[in-house]
Amino acid sequence: MNNQKFTKNLIAIEIELGFVRIPNRYKNLFPNTISKIKVYLGKTKESHRVGYNPKHQRVFGLVKIFRSRKAKPKDILEIEKLSDKKFRLTLKKLKPQEKEKSELSREEAEEIIDFSGLNTKVKGDIVEDKIKDLILLYGQGLLNVYRPSTDIEGVDLIVKKKDIFQPLFIQVKSRWKLLGGRSLLFQVDKKSLRPHHTYYLIGAYFDPKQLELHDLLVFIPTKEIKKEATPIKIKSRGISYRFTVPLNLESNSRFAKYLIRKTDLVNKLLEKFDYLEEVLK
Repeated sequence: MNNQKFTKNLIAIEIELGFVRIPNRYKNLFPNTISKIKVYLGKTKESHRVGYNPKHQRVFGLVKIFRSRKAKPKDILEIEKLSDKKFRLTLKKLKPQEKEKSELSREEAEEIIDFSGLNTKVKGDIVEDKIKDLILLYGQGLLNVYRPSTDIEGVDLIVKKKDIFQPLFIQVKSRWKLLGGRSLLFQVDKKSLRPHHTYYLIGAYFDPKQLELHDLLVFIPTKEIKKEATPIKIKSRGISYRFTVPLNLESNSRFAKYLIRKTDLVNKLLEKFDYLEEVLK
């Protein structure tokens, strides 16, 4: 591929709002300050002045262009750099059967999700809700889930088994990007890490291609985090414990043993409740 030219699949939000998100690998083709750029349409001499924002890596002001060419999701936009601040945009419309085969790469999907306007808290809430729903659905009435009214101790979910009045406490860590395209990086502040046999961390990757949790979760006792993770010092946060988990059940990583399938989460929780029942006898 010419390094001055690239293609990307358009998505619905880009068409609706009239922008194009520039992938990381091609951002060097565009200005590094907020600028007006000139775009030529296809093989014509028709041109428009539009905006570019390097912070968000977006070309703005394309609503009329997309509407005039009846752009649809998954149509391909070819972007070619002609010279400084001058580009050619060529829209290639796909047939319905071609669109069925066309899909975003995980990298593209992660970038789009990352700039969709969802802040960190909203993303965390989405994943916590997904974990809660998994527990309720697969628990089949045996398990109930509660949320603390304030998040000051690092506890996001409290899980109780029917007729057992010793709950399990869960900290949920969500990730919307993979480290190096294959691993989850977690960091737990010392002040929110109070190791206890009833306190667990669940780490989840939200797959932007599927708009759903990945099939694999990290389920790790807080006692093991303090024992096995790497302590690091961060100026604004003090001591934190950092560990990396490849999303691969066959990995040799020492943290791979804490990977479980999300469909097995309830079984793991029930095992912990069985242990508590023995302790409480």
